[in-house]
Amino acid sequence: MTEDFLKISKFKVHTAIIWLYLANNIILNPKLKRGLLFVGIVIIGCDKPPELPTTPSITFESVRFATGVNGFDSLIVVIGFEDGNGDLGLLGSENQPPYHPYDFQKNAQGEFILFGDPEAPSEFHVCDFVTDIDVTGDEIADTAYIVINQNSFNIEIDFFLRRDGAYEEFDWRREFGQFNCITFDGRYPILNSEDFERPLAGSLSYSMVSSGFLPLFGNDTLQLRIEIKDRALNISNTVESQDFVVGQ
Repeated sequence: MTEDFLKISKFKVHTAIIWLYLANNIILNPKLKRGLLFVGIVIIGCDKPPELPTTPSITFESVRFATGVNGFDSLIVVIGFEDGNGDLGLLGSENQPPYHPYDFQKNAQGEFILFGDPEAPSEFHVCDFVTDIDVTGDEIADTAYIVINQNSFNIEIDFFLRRDGAYEEFDWRREFGQFNCITFDGRYPILNSEDFERPLAGSLSYSMVSSGFLPLFGNDTLQLRIEIKDRALNISNTVESQDFVVGQ
């Protein structure tokens, strides 16, 4: 059947993360400023759809830096993808398990762990806690210990700095965790427009916006490592970008 295999020529996802963005706004009310732009969908006719694994497979295609306005610049990465049953993408409104944003942590007695408890991290990072929430039922706002659920994202972008020939991860959450919970992990939307399974292949363009790229990495050599998940939480292979310097 000619409609059974969808080849997507390019799909763009714009993810803007404001440089000084409060973690609880990201976690409790995920506002990653995602805008979506379909560039084109092409149906490829063929006698028999290709047999592809149901675990997604990706390839690195390109990364480029684009100067923006008011100091907010973009890193735009493009990956190719293939998936055997097309279960790719999440809606922004899908916040129930297994795609929920975080998990409350409890102690051996089944009680919520709060900031200051022995089981909680001694140093406050906003990625590790939800504030102003009553989890104990005493009508007092608590600061509860959480762990971010990585399954709430279906694309993961890791930044690496190359120094003295070795790569060192730049962890946005840890670097700025005392004040902000910054991550460029995000969601790409549902790619299969039909209500039946079918193989998908194409390119995904993912844009990350920040005012911090040039101040942080102006003369540094960077590498990105990327992976995606499908709706069944199958994780793709990890691909690496070439080394690059922002602004060049």
